[in-house]
Amino acid sequence: METTNSLSSRALQYYVIARKWGSDLEFYKFETGFLRTLLDDYYFNIQHKDGRADVLELNRELMKLDADKNQLEKALDEQIRHLELMSEDVVPEDVSWLAGKQIRLEYMVTNIFSEYKELKKKIFSFLQKPHSQNGLATNMLFPN
Repeated sequence: METTNSLSSRALQYYVIARKWGSDLEFYKFETGFLRTLLDDYYFNIQHKDGRADVLELNRELMKLDADKNQLEKALDEQIRHLELMSEDVVPEDVSWLAGKQIRLEYMVTNIFSEYKELKKKIFSFLQKPHSQNGLATNMLFPN
């Protein structure tokens, strides 16, 4: 975007923050894909029903976070589009509206990433449990 010079410093700051959050969400997508792969591999190698049920529950929690992530992405895209339209003088700059929207976005970002951090801890903790409890040979999950 080349025309951001017409934005106020506050609106430009909101634009930069929204783009950074978008970048963070891109990383989130790669990381959750990796976690899903780990859980899938674990699921197909596990022999006990309890362990499989735990994997399914962790996957459900990831899906819920994905739904929240999709809402956040939509809201971020909307914010960025609005800021771009403001920079092109298509719509007037309304810093108070932007501030309210930015606060809601910040709440959403903080919430999703704190929930994700806790879920990631749960997943890693689950995958690090002694594998003999779950009927999984250690060499199947962590080959030499």
